[in-house]
Amino acid sequence: MRGIPTVLITVSPEVSRQMRPPRALYPKDFKIGNSLGRPFMADLHQQVLRDALQLLKEPARPGEVIERVYPEY
Repeated sequence: MRGIPTVLITVSPEVSRQMRPPRALYPKDFKIGNSLGRPFMADLHQQVLRDALQLLKEPARPGEVIERVYPEY
């Protein structure tokens, strides 16, 4: 692996696919400004971050956006 591995957490998957980030996570139905969840939802924030960091273990797939559903949102 060369460079600094990156993960994008996006609330706009259509636009993100066009930019072809190496790894991207889309928390389904999250709103702009709430990329990790609503304020004061620390457990959810941590879960979204864990899921995003987990993508670093997988090979880069530019343009693919991984969608996750978080019912607690």
